[in-house]
Amino acid sequence: MRTIARFSIQRRWLVIALWIVFIVGAQLISSAAGGAEYKQTFTLPHTQSQTVLDLLKQANQQGQTGQSGFIVVDAKTGKLSETDAPAGLQAALEAECGTSHHVDNVGSPWFAFNCKDGKAVPVAAAGGAAKATGHNPLLATDDSVAIVNIQWQGNQNDANNFIGVHDDIKKQDSSTIDYEFTGGAFANLAAQQKGFPPELLGFIVALFILAFVFKALWPTLLPLVSAAAALGGGTALIGLLSHAMNVADFTTQLSQLMVIGVGVDYALFIVTRHRRNLLRGMSVSDSIVTAIDTSGRAVLFAGITVCIAILGLCALGVSFMYGVAIGTAISVALTMVASLTLLPALLSFIGVKALPRRLRASVLDGSHVESLTPTRWARWAETVQKRKVTFGIAAALIIAVLAIPFFSLRLGQADQSTDPAGSTTRKGYDLITSAPGFGKGYNSILELVISGPSANSTDYLKSITTDLGKVGNVNPDSIRTAPLNKNLVLINFKSISSPQDTATTSLVKTLRGKFSSLHEQGTSNKIYVFGQTAIIVDFTHVLASKMPLFFVAVIGLSFLLLMVAFRSLVVPLTAAIMNIFAAGASFGIVVAIFQWGWFSDSLGAGAGGPIDAFLPVLFFAILFGLSMDYQVFLVSRMHEEWVHSKDNHRAIRVGQTETGGIISAAAVIMIAVFCGFLLGDSRIVKVIGIGLGGAIAIDAFILRTVLVPALMHGLGNSNWFFPKWLDRATPHLSVEPADDDEPEKDLVTV
Repeated sequence: MRTIARFSIQRRWLVIALWIVFIVGAQLISSAAGGAEYKQTFTLPHTQSQTVLDLLKQANQQGQTGQSGFIVVDAKTGKLSETDAPAGLQAALEAECGTSHHVDNVGSPWFAFNCKDGKAVPVAAAGGAAKATGHNPLLATDDSVAIVNIQWQGNQNDANNFIGVHDDIKKQDSSTIDYEFTGGAFANLAAQQKGFPPELLGFIVALFILAFVFKALWPTLLPLVSAAAALGGGTALIGLLSHAMNVADFTTQLSQLMVIGVGVDYALFIVTRHRRNLLRGMSVSDSIVTAIDTSGRAVLFAGITVCIAILGLCALGVSFMYGVAIGTAISVALTMVASLTLLPALLSFIGVKALPRRLRASVLDGSHVESLTPTRWARWAETVQKRKVTFGIAAALIIAVLAIPFFSLRLGQADQSTDPAGSTTRKGYDLITSAPGFGKGYNSILELVISGPSANSTDYLKSITTDLGKVGNVNPDSIRTAPLNKNLVLINFKSISSPQDTATTSLVKTLRGKFSSLHEQGTSNKIYVFGQTAIIVDFTHVLASKMPLFFVAVIGLSFLLLMVAFRSLVVPLTAAIMNIFAAGASFGIVVAIFQWGWFSDSLGAGAGGPIDAFLPVLFFAILFGLSMDYQVFLVSRMHEEWVHSKDNHRAIRVGQTETGGIISAAAVIMIAVFCGFLLGDSRIVKVIGIGLGGAIAIDAFILRTVLVPALMHGLGNSNWFFPKWLDRATPHLSVEPADDDEPEKDLVTV
């Protein structure tokens, strides 16, 4: 580490030039490659959903695999015609075939068409086959509301496709007709960022907090410059990565928020150590090198731990997570490198301007004397030591109470009933739900997919549709048959319950069990259950089956890294347990608000619903990484003091005293960044904001400042227990510099 620090100081112009060349070069290459090509595609191997997707692809029916949504036609006055579409609607929708919005097909009570070669090719309208039932299934029985189904081409999941259609059709609003948009595809409308971007909010909050902590201009700006450099390079590399593999479109925003958080954390830790060294009489160069050789080592280990946690998402076996994990890990790694190279180079330029103006003269002439008055953190550290049992039990009880809702966690996918009341997706959902003849189930998309040599047999299909109508929770009036070819047939139907209801999930499982087995007997046909709810059931199952491997990979690798770094078994074990506690408490908060519905209306999150299946693993990966940051910062300073004093209580007090302010400041920045997510309309974004913001608050202000020190005081010297045989068997990668390192020459004149 000293070598890196020396090089960054002695060749500071070169280091800065290399970073500029890297950022500009990466951006130019990414731009030349056409910018980012985000893709939301993913596979669910060994599931019915994936089998159906493969069958549809083989039958050249990829249009059946694309995103779908509902345009809800609301007659503000009078009634809708059963034969004629509202003026301008058909022309506007047919025009979408000639746009870049990748629309595949449209079905309505009045017309239906497929998009081919940029033109609309008419097909039989959805209502034509339903006349025998007495009423069009896409038209409310009182003719007040109609549903237009719109489907996009397979794997065309760019939000601009859905936004474009919304913007074009919304122009058709009139004094008598309103158009609202709901369903899976249009859920992306709520995800669009409005108002203040969280990234910008993060930078502004970081600026104010750093100014408050450092009370000097340059040390306030340098952490942000370091983070900005990592952002500049990271976004370009993610754009290039998107050409090589599937990268979800939220990867860039997630990586930006991670970079702001960890970048400020890392720089704050290093700069604080540098300033402390200056106040103790070190020259600028000695101070920088020592800061990198001590705090920089902690940053290195913390950064590696964050990358391990994020890359653990690859262990889930869900392909769309791979790009998210690798892209975010690249950005975090760049942040770590910037903190260890660019930051010391910049610090060497500002000299003692890293200190407040009132202290510079006394430091330069050697007359500065450190205050012997205990700081607030020193007094708090002593209080925790004296009352470790009381404080430890109180902190543990708070965590336990917050975690109680977690045990009722229900994974799934929330429907549009959980969207804000004023959003078009919620209004469209409510119109469908309340219109006579529709109900909650009309917001669901469910299909039986029959594959086999007799799939198109009239008697066979009649038997299936008749029995399907008798299954509990199936709306018999919604059943429609759609042959795709002689060996493949779709049977579309609606549930009576809403898409997010547990009864709908149970219906999928029932149809996949006894129902399918009964109608497959004596035939060569296979019956699969497909559709939005079925895909979520499969997605949840895949994630649940891989979660043990994910947790073992993330916790196990982090445990090994910290064990080697701190030469202790208890410290990494404590860290892992504390991180699990923080995750449980934060999940508890999320369940209470977004599943149980506590305070959800005041947050603009709509009614309660299930938690999206991918969120817990994403939470845990991010939270585990950030929590390990704080643990490494805290314990590395404790371990450094332990190595020199062999006094456990002193080591814990010193570590808490010197890192408590840093951890708190970094945590406030992260909390502000994640709480900025509440400014958006998307429920998922709000869940992420509350979940991660709450987790950071719990971690920084309960775990690291109370429970961890109290526990370590109680464990005594056992904290640093490390068997001799294990010490010999493991490599020595110390977070602290060797005791016999020579003092550095002054490389920069103050």
